[in-house]
Amino acid sequence: MNKSIGIFSVICISFFNTSFGQTMTTTNAVGLDPSNTSMFAVSDYSDGFYVTLEDFINKKKTKRNPVERRAIVGFEKKVIPKDVIVDHVFLYTVADQMKLTGVFAVSLEGNLYIQQKNFRKYAVKGDKNEEGNNPNSYHRVLQAGRFFYLEAELANSWSKGFAYGSGGAVGGAIGSSMNRLKGIVFDVVKKEFNVLKDCKDFNEFLTIYQAENLKCKNKKIDIVTVRENINKIIK
Repeated sequence: MNKSIGIFSVICISFFNTSFGQTMTTTNAVGLDPSNTSMFAVSDYSDGFYVTLEDFINKKKTKRNPVERRAIVGFEKKVIPKDVIVDHVFLYTVADQMKLTGVFAVSLEGNLYIQQKNFRKYAVKGDKNEEGNNPNSYHRVLQAGRFFYLEAELANSWSKGFAYGSGGAVGGAIGSSMNRLKGIVFDVVKKEFNVLKDCKDFNEFLTIYQAENLKCKNKKIDIVTVRENINKIIK
């Protein structure tokens, strides 16, 4: 198998104060949920497999067979070098070159990855229809504190199904292009994933942490705004 690496594109996103139609009223301090005193860190999970959600909650580790990260895009699923940070990957066992499928989370060389299909399996009410194209892919935890924050390209399965149902190449193209990069909060205490779908949904989440709500000028919310506001409440 050719393990040579093609071109890895690194997209650098600059954070900025005003973004795409959502603004935030200024405040001297962002309020936090006083009832949530638990704090979580990626370093809490040593290298290994956490096969089930309960294993993850209880930090019950299974010895990790050697795995390698591979690109999600592209037919060949090329191996990703260890020194390259990538947020969305497939994991393959080195010994038999098989895609890892049945493990809830993997701690690998200082990074924590959670499998996509669990976002739907353990979703909060109202998020059960959020799905991506690669349920066996793994997504890196980007921030940790009161909860774990990560991202994935997801879309409403009903909307995608309607697009695919229109038939032909056009329907397929529309359905496959509906996925959008969305923020995901994993509440370890409640054992559930919350997909931050749109501005209204994000405001409902911010309210839980007594944070200042966004002024929604349209339904969609850009990922940069989500990241900025997650950063204010996660610690």
